[in-house]
Amino acid sequence: LVGRTLLAGWGFRTERQAHDEIAASTGLPVVSLELVDPRFYHLDTALAVLDDTTIAYYPPAFSGPSRQRLHELFPDALEVGSADAFVLGLNVVSDGRHVVLPAAATGFAAQLRAAGFEPIGVDLSELLKGGGSVKCCTLEVHP
Repeated sequence: LVGRTLLAGWGFRTERQAHDEIAASTGLPVVSLELVDPRFYHLDTALAVLDDTTIAYYPPAFSGPSRQRLHELFPDALEVGSADAFVLGLNVVSDGRHVVLPAAATGFAAQLRAAGFEPIGVDLSELLKGGGSVKCCTLEVHP
């Protein structure tokens, strides 16, 4: 959820048609983003919501049309490099100022700091072996 828009990934574990059902049940606009790199099989491995208007993402994880759509919607998005993406650096939790991320994502941490966020690195090297990171350790509760 970015503001009042839902970003939803599809391609490896989700069918695009599911997004229509989500839009109908929530009443919110859903932006469908195609994931094309199997290393980034869920949206939260390739894209991070930092606040109500700001995202970060790894461009090679997305199809060309999806990259274009992200650029249109978020022209000031942080584009994260491969080294940080490969340690699941985008699988973060943010309160809009503080961003908890894997300690290994040092380049992304520097980008966050430069953009006015406060990165908090956590050693999740053991969880990474199982294909998880920060966001995988949380449960979001929405009213």
